[in-house]
Amino acid sequence: MNSFFSRRNVITIIIAVAIAAAVIVIAVWQKGRSFDNYDVEKSFSIDGASSQNFVSFSGGLMAYSRDGAQYYDSEGNTVWNESYNMQSPEVRISGKRLLIYDRGGSSLVIMSEKKEISLISTTHPIVQADVASNGISAVLTEEEDTGYINLYEADGTAKASGQVHLSQTGYPMSIAISDDGTRLIMSLSVINSESLGTRINIYDFTQAGDQNKNNIIASFEYDDTVCPQTAFFTDGRAVAVTDGGAVIYTSGSNVKEKKKIKTDYETENVIISGEYFGLIHKSNEKNHVLDVFDENGKRTCERKLKSSFDRCAFLRDDLLIEKAENQIILIDVAGKTRFTYDFPDEVIAFEAAGNTREFFLVQQEGSQVIRLD
Repeated sequence: MNSFFSRRNVITIIIAVAIAAAVIVIAVWQKGRSFDNYDVEKSFSIDGASSQNFVSFSGGLMAYSRDGAQYYDSEGNTVWNESYNMQSPEVRISGKRLLIYDRGGSSLVIMSEKKEISLISTTHPIVQADVASNGISAVLTEEEDTGYINLYEADGTAKASGQVHLSQTGYPMSIAISDDGTRLIMSLSVINSESLGTRINIYDFTQAGDQNKNNIIASFEYDDTVCPQTAFFTDGRAVAVTDGGAVIYTSGSNVKEKKKIKTDYETENVIISGEYFGLIHKSNEKNHVLDVFDENGKRTCERKLKSSFDRCAFLRDDLLIEKAENQIILIDVAGKTRFTYDFPDEVIAFEAAGNTREFFLVQQEGSQVIRLD
């Protein structure tokens, strides 16, 4: 009997291993597939689509403009509408939290897929803002020669604040908050020996960071460099993108430079996901080229973009879109083309939906949830 049960256990284990292996093989195959067509899963309507901006959020689609925002779930059903009055609305997303702020204005709203969490008004004009996955927001405002940094809890209550005096510390160029809301990275333009340089400050707002002056746990200076964009990766490491490359910083208590990337070109645009970042620049042939790097600073691909491209961005952490008029090209971070399609009518927006093969297609004549085939 013991021999029988032992044999049966061995057979059960073999079957379980075989099933697990099959699941892995299918998952890898699905991830590596390429597509050239699609099926329509659902059709829905968006009023005034051509006058709105669109962004994928928590598996759904958010449309926003100066007057308000609307959120649609993964099947195109309207979940909520939010009214506001912003002259230059900009959006930041982290996990299931979304921030809409009025650049140059004084209002911002923190949202979830269930609607508004908090509405915040600032005393000074907003330069930039960012949000963590727990809803903590960081807001940079400015008036005359002083910059103000304010952190807010998800419900809008003040969490921390500080100042940067432009004549002493430099001009703030970019801020970003970590995924857990405990750290902030800021780039500042400074004058060093009559040339323009950059100072990178990293702040920690935990008890450990409170032991440091102004909560600054690390500071780095670079000569003849401008840093227009900073970000945190999902794992807590930070990146500062400069006009001539990028610098990746370690996480943990002792922040150091992990990797310096130097390029022989001037970056024109930067795109960032939770695990990768891309630098867009012009080649010697005057064509635009996309270089993608992972969070360790390793280049994963170099791709020449179409001369007519009007959008290049991350749709998901490991999937990018290249849009050239009405042609949509989906690319993975290794540079392999996963989907190409020439739509006969104008494409207003193309954004990721809930499933890895599902996307929102917004056109003047209607909107659809499509599935790649």
